[in-house]
Amino acid sequence: MAEGQFDKDFGYLLPFLDKVAAAAANLTDSAARAELTKLMAEEKARWARIRQLLAGASGQASSAAASIPPSQSPAPAPESQPAREPLSFTVGSLRPRPR
Repeated sequence: MAEGQFDKDFGYLLPFLDKVAAAAANLTDSAARAELTKLMAEEKARWARIRQLLAGASGQASSAAASIPPSQSPAPAPESQPAREPLSFTVGSLRPRPR
């Protein structure tokens, strides 16, 4: 993979992650502030590693996953929301063909 192929993307991503991390300091809920600060530190570490791997660093298979703790699993959807039917797409015209 070309080494500089994602430089522009990382140029947008890393400052964005910094902005989100800075916004954590403005949260009034101390638990939310601490959680967001921790999540952003983990996320920045993940993206730094991704960038290294794309630049040609050798992989560490299972030890790399163990070195960065996974974030909490997403909260389940509230019960008040009905379950959504999976999307399906139709290719072609929806009008019946004349016979």
